[in-house]
Amino acid sequence: MIHVTFQTRTVEAAERLAAQLMERHLLLFPTMDTDHEELIWADGKLTRTSQLLLQGMSKALLYRELERVAMDLLGTDLVRMHATPITNMDPEAQRQLLEQTAKV
Repeated sequence: MIHVTFQTRTVEAAERLAAQLMERHLLLFPTMDTDHEELIWADGKLTRTSQLLLQGMSKALLYRELERVAMDLLGTDLVRMHATPITNMDPEAQRQLLEQTAKV
């Protein structure tokens, strides 16, 4: 199981992606952080760029499909994405994740 994070440029992009991933049973327990800024070092100074984080959980074997859907749907509105392994979670969430995500 993985915790996946998508960085997008707009709320609309994050919501479109969440809807697509949930409709395809690829993402569970989605959350969106609208107060996220990326720091960029350029020309000897630090600047901030507003971004959004869409996060959720899925099966590790679905990562490539998550990536494909995100890239196809958002193009340059997808800033980056990554996933981290989930080593432990409560039994009910684990059951839901196994039963309610796409079969691999």
